Amino acid sequence: MASALHLLVRLAHVLGMAALLGGVGVAWLLLRGDEADPLPALRRYERLFWGALGVMIATGVGNLGALGPPGPETRWGTVLSSKLAVVIGLVVVSAVRSLAVERLEAASSGLASPDRDRLRALYAVTGWGLGLAVALAEVLAHG
Repeated sequence: MASALHLLVRLAHVLGMAALLGGVGVAWLLLRGDEADPLPALRRYERLFWGALGVMIATGVGNLGALGPPGPETRWGTVLSSKLAVVIGLVVVSAVRSLAVERLEAASSGLASPDRDRLRALYAVTGWGLGLAVALAEVLAHG
């Protein structure tokens, strides 16, 4: 039973990252074109992002608890500290990004080109940060 629960926690963690990374890629692509208004899709992604991030943090803490606390002086502890720094950076950038989407929605004046470029940059930074978090998770899981 404990092993099934552990697999369920890992599955939720992996699916959460897939939703985060896939969604940010779609949002970035939507902002590249000028055809349609991307704000409804961006609002949906922002809600998905914060929910999935909550799942990621909860299951990440669960995974860490199953492995035991590492010492910060070990290689594993150093990689974990780096990953936590990346996650904190992602939370800060994502808060700015979410507020920018909310501000644009409140203005309801359409998405001008400079706003589109700034949002696209914020989504790109989020995507690269998520990619870095995945790479660090791979190092943590497999050395």
